[in-house]
Amino acid sequence: MKRVAHVGGIALILLLICALLGWGMMPRWDNKPYTGHIAVASASPAILPAQASIAHEGQYKTRETQLSIDIGGGVSLPAVLREPVNAPGPRPACLFIHGSGTSGAEDFGDIANAMASAGIVTLVPAKSNENYTIFHRDYPRFASEYGKALDVLHGIDGVDQSHTGIYAESEGTWIATILASERHDIAFAALTSAPVFKGREQMAMAMSTYAHEAGAPKPVIEDTMKLLSLDYRPFGLQYADFDADYYLKSLTMPVLVSYGVYDTAMPIEQGAQRIMRVAASNGNNAVTVRYFAGNHQMRAGKGLFVPGLPLADGYTQALENWVNGVSAGASVSGWSTPQVAGAAPSQQYEAPRRTNSGIIGSLGVLVGVMLAGPILLGMALLLGLIATVRAAWLERDTGIVHMRGKRAALYAVPPSHAQRTAAVSVGEPCWGLGLSLLVSSMLLYVYLAAVGAAAVFAMTPAPGLFDVGWHALQVIAVVVVIILAWSGKTMWSVRHGITGVQRATCWLVLAAAAFTLLSMAFWGLFGWW
Repeated sequence: MKRVAHVGGIALILLLICALLGWGMMPRWDNKPYTGHIAVASASPAILPAQASIAHEGQYKTRETQLSIDIGGGVSLPAVLREPVNAPGPRPACLFIHGSGTSGAEDFGDIANAMASAGIVTLVPAKSNENYTIFHRDYPRFASEYGKALDVLHGIDGVDQSHTGIYAESEGTWIATILASERHDIAFAALTSAPVFKGREQMAMAMSTYAHEAGAPKPVIEDTMKLLSLDYRPFGLQYADFDADYYLKSLTMPVLVSYGVYDTAMPIEQGAQRIMRVAASNGNNAVTVRYFAGNHQMRAGKGLFVPGLPLADGYTQALENWVNGVSAGASVSGWSTPQVAGAAPSQQYEAPRRTNSGIIGSLGVLVGVMLAGPILLGMALLLGLIATVRAAWLERDTGIVHMRGKRAALYAVPPSHAQRTAAVSVGEPCWGLGLSLLVSSMLLYVYLAAVGAAAVFAMTPAPGLFDVGWHALQVIAVVVVIILAWSGKTMWSVRHGITGVQRATCWLVLAAAAFTLLSMAFWGLFGWW
């Protein structure tokens, strides 16, 4: 009973330490539900300028021309120019800027062709993917390259340079704001699915929404906050802190903000309100906001990765009418439809304005903590094998002693009975603890991977499945702590009767346990409050 009491006391102390560490690792901000919902004045997303003479979709046949854009350094990018056939000039024109999911000159074909059929010249250049990875993205460089494409568009016969603007989607809207800050010849900016905020702030909102819709429990949703609070510099990813606020003030021209109400990746209400507020503070009230029954790609569906979906109803018509209306001189009061209209949006989580981390502030440190446990266990296994082989070799030498006489004893010192007993006493708890650490870590990471996959691919398992799994992991974490307390006490009691190699093996397993529990604390397994 005395031993049980000691083990229980050690386990309680360890659980308290782990719980305090888990609390200390929580970031100094919270993912709050979004409450500042935007008022939609009309359910129709249509944009109707007061001018009755503007061209409409399908009014002209279109012509495609393959071009090459020289972006410097001996590099040229393909581009597709689409023009309205027999449309009177000069015509408004629009340059397309890719988001993170597109890069070819053939992208945006349906949107660009629809706009051309309404009398708008469109140019879709390919995006240079040099040094464009998940770790590195040079937005100023992209702005420079798209600026060269804009110069080409200005030089096309029949293009009205004073009414040439840009269309950008998703990540491309950041590039668009940089381009707008560098040039003053952009007549309009159509921004679709714009993240608006810094990358980590926008992703904090998106990941919280994804995890919530996948049925993840609250502690797992909080894990997204921890991840988005980390310093990513050891891995690159500096673009996560792209200063969106600095460039947002460059939107001094008429702006069309479009979102799909099924888009859970973007701040569809908060972003639109921020653009309107920043533009107004710079004297620009010509911001029009439209919501469509579409997803992030403005397709008529909820899936992010479903190919072949049609564009959301009314999307291209609203876009064309807005461009033609702005080009015809429509001002803030020159529209017969409201400033904010369309399908009713419902943003679930707020994009935070700060993302201060807890006591683990670097992704490199977190990765190191998560890898340290398995690495130390591997080292312990190697030492254990060395100790086992050495013991077997000494036992073999013992037989040689009996066969060859006392002279062989100079070369072999077999383990004593006490050493054998101590080795058995420490070996069982040592390897039992190591196995529990390995299994619990694997279960935790498999669970987190399953939640991540369900969130990204919009899969919802059986209701409550992730909750049950999380509580099971919490129970396993408590069991691991109890095993650690029992094993640690056992190892300590026989520490003087084991060899140096065996002692080193025990210390490696205990160190692996410390890092494993630290990792569990980070992921919130000890957060019972």
